[in-house]
Amino acid sequence: MHIIAAMFPPPTPPPSFFAPPQKRELPARVKGVLGMKACSSVGMIVLSAILLFAFNDPAKWPEGMTSEEAHHLAKLALFASAASIAELLGVVGTWSFKRWGVYVLAGFSTLGFMMRISGGDKIGALVSVASTAIVGIVVASRWSDFD
Repeated sequence: MHIIAAMFPPPTPPPSFFAPPQKRELPARVKGVLGMKACSSVGMIVLSAILLFAFNDPAKWPEGMTSEEAHHLAKLALFASAASIAELLGVVGTWSFKRWGVYVLAGFSTLGFMMRISGGDKIGALVSVASTAIVGIVVASRWSDFD
Protein backbone atom coordinates (compact mmCIF):
# COMPACT_ATOMS: atom_id res chain seq x y z
CA MET A 1 0.00 0.00 0.00
CA HIS A 2 2.82 2.42 0.82
CA ILE A 3 4.53 1.60 -2.45
CA ILE A 4 1.43 2.61 -4.43
CA ALA A 5 1.10 5.86 -2.42
CA ALA A 6 4.73 6.67 -3.17
CA MET A 7 4.24 6.03 -6.87
CA PHE A 8 1.09 8.10 -7.09
CA PRO A 9 1.34 11.20 -4.89
CA PRO A 10 -1.84 13.13 -4.08
CA PRO A 11 -2.85 15.69 -6.67
CA THR A 12 -1.48 19.18 -6.21
CA PRO A 13 -3.89 22.09 -5.87
CA PRO A 14 -4.43 24.19 -8.99
CA PRO A 15 -2.21 27.23 -9.56
CA SER A 16 -3.18 30.41 -7.77
CA PHE A 17 -4.36 32.12 -10.97
CA PHE A 18 -7.39 29.81 -10.90
CA ALA A 19 -8.34 30.98 -7.42
CA PRO A 20 -11.07 33.61 -7.28
CA PRO A 21 -9.79 37.08 -6.45
CA GLN A 22 -10.04 38.13 -2.84
CA LYS A 23 -12.85 40.56 -2.21
CA ARG A 24 -11.54 43.94 -1.10
CA GLU A 25 -13.69 45.78 1.34
CA LEU A 26 -13.38 49.21 2.86
CA PRO A 27 -13.44 49.49 6.65
CA ALA A 28 -16.78 50.51 8.14
CA ARG A 29 -15.52 53.93 9.27
CA VAL A 30 -14.40 54.78 5.72
CA LYS A 31 -17.75 53.64 4.34
CA GLY A 32 -19.48 55.89 6.85
CA VAL A 33 -17.32 58.91 6.02
CA LEU A 34 -17.67 58.34 2.27
CA GLY A 35 -21.43 57.99 2.73
CA MET A 36 -21.56 61.29 4.61
CA LYS A 37 -19.46 62.98 1.89
CA ALA A 38 -21.78 61.58 -0.78
CA CYS A 39 -24.86 62.83 1.10
CA SER A 40 -23.35 66.28 1.58
CA SER A 41 -22.45 66.46 -2.12
CA VAL A 42 -25.96 65.49 -3.17
CA GLY A 43 -27.37 68.00 -0.68
CA MET A 44 -25.19 70.77 -2.09
CA ILE A 45 -26.30 69.92 -5.63
CA VAL A 46 -29.97 70.07 -4.58
CA LEU A 47 -29.52 73.34 -2.68
CA SER A 48 -27.68 74.88 -5.63
CA ALA A 49 -30.50 73.84 -7.96
CA ILE A 50 -33.05 75.43 -5.60
CA LEU A 51 -30.97 78.60 -5.45
CA LEU A 52 -30.69 78.74 -9.24
CA PHE A 53 -34.42 78.22 -9.57
CA ALA A 54 -35.08 81.02 -7.08
CA PHE A 55 -32.80 83.47 -8.90
CA ASN A 56 -34.46 82.68 -12.22
CA ASP A 57 -37.40 84.93 -11.38
CA PRO A 58 -36.66 88.52 -10.20
CA ALA A 59 -39.92 88.53 -8.23
CA LYS A 60 -38.43 85.90 -5.89
CA TRP A 61 -35.29 87.92 -5.12
CA PRO A 62 -34.89 89.46 -1.68
CA GLU A 63 -35.83 93.09 -1.50
CA GLY A 64 -33.02 95.41 -2.59
CA MET A 65 -31.05 92.76 -4.49
CA THR A 66 -29.60 93.93 -7.79
CA SER A 67 -29.29 91.82 -10.89
CA GLU A 68 -25.47 91.87 -10.55
CA GLU A 69 -25.70 90.36 -7.05
CA ALA A 70 -28.17 87.75 -8.27
CA HIS A 71 -25.90 86.78 -11.18
CA HIS A 72 -22.93 86.59 -8.82
CA LEU A 73 -24.80 84.26 -6.46
CA ALA A 74 -26.02 82.17 -9.39
CA LYS A 75 -22.44 81.75 -10.63
CA LEU A 76 -21.34 80.68 -7.16
CA ALA A 77 -24.20 78.16 -7.06
CA LEU A 78 -23.15 76.73 -10.41
CA PHE A 79 -19.54 76.50 -9.25
CA ALA A 80 -20.60 74.77 -6.02
CA SER A 81 -22.70 72.30 -8.04
CA ALA A 82 -19.78 71.44 -10.31
CA ALA A 83 -17.42 70.99 -7.34
CA SER A 84 -19.98 68.78 -5.58
CA ILE A 85 -20.45 66.62 -8.67
CA ALA A 86 -16.68 66.18 -8.93
CA GLU A 87 -16.43 65.34 -5.21
CA LEU A 88 -19.21 62.78 -5.65
CA LEU A 89 -17.25 61.26 -8.53
CA GLY A 90 -14.22 61.05 -6.21
CA VAL A 91 -16.30 59.25 -3.58
CA VAL A 92 -17.41 56.68 -6.17
CA GLY A 93 -13.82 56.19 -7.34
CA THR A 94 -12.52 55.77 -3.79
CA TRP A 95 -15.29 53.29 -2.99
CA SER A 96 -14.21 51.32 -6.09
CA PHE A 97 -10.56 51.20 -4.94
CA LYS A 98 -9.32 53.50 -7.69
CA ARG A 99 -6.41 55.83 -7.04
CA TRP A 100 -7.84 58.53 -9.30
CA GLY A 101 -10.89 58.61 -7.02
CA VAL A 102 -8.71 59.39 -4.02
CA TYR A 103 -6.93 62.17 -5.93
CA VAL A 104 -10.22 63.69 -7.16
CA LEU A 105 -11.77 63.44 -3.69
CA ALA A 106 -8.77 65.08 -2.02
CA GLY A 107 -8.56 67.86 -4.62
CA PHE A 108 -12.21 68.82 -4.59
CA SER A 109 -12.50 68.44 -0.82
CA THR A 110 -9.67 70.96 -0.57
CA LEU A 111 -11.50 73.24 -2.99
CA GLY A 112 -14.67 72.88 -0.91
CA PHE A 113 -12.68 73.70 2.23
CA MET A 114 -11.35 76.87 0.62
CA MET A 115 -14.83 77.91 -0.55
CA ARG A 116 -16.27 77.36 2.94
CA ILE A 117 -13.47 79.30 4.64
CA SER A 118 -13.87 82.21 2.21
CA GLY A 119 -17.62 82.14 2.83
CA GLY A 120 -17.17 82.22 6.60
CA ASP A 121 -18.44 78.68 7.29
CA LYS A 122 -15.71 77.56 9.71
CA ILE A 123 -17.64 74.59 11.12
CA GLY A 124 -18.40 73.23 7.65
CA ALA A 125 -14.75 73.68 6.68
CA LEU A 126 -13.61 71.82 9.79
CA VAL A 127 -16.01 68.93 9.10
CA SER A 128 -14.81 68.77 5.48
CA VAL A 129 -11.15 68.63 6.50
CA ALA A 130 -11.76 66.10 9.29
CA SER A 131 -13.70 63.70 7.08
CA THR A 132 -11.12 63.93 4.31
CA ALA A 133 -8.33 63.31 6.85
CA ILE A 134 -10.08 60.17 8.14
CA VAL A 135 -10.43 58.83 4.60
CA GLY A 136 -6.80 59.75 3.85
CA ILE A 137 -5.40 58.00 6.92
CA VAL A 138 -7.28 54.76 6.25
CA VAL A 139 -6.62 54.82 2.51
CA ALA A 140 -2.89 55.44 3.11
CA SER A 141 -2.67 52.29 5.20
CA ARG A 142 -4.27 50.25 2.38
CA TRP A 143 -2.79 52.08 -0.61
CA SER A 144 -1.52 48.83 -2.16
CA ASP A 145 -5.16 47.65 -2.55
CA PHE A 146 -5.96 50.57 -4.84
CA ASP A 147 -5.59 50.27 -8.62
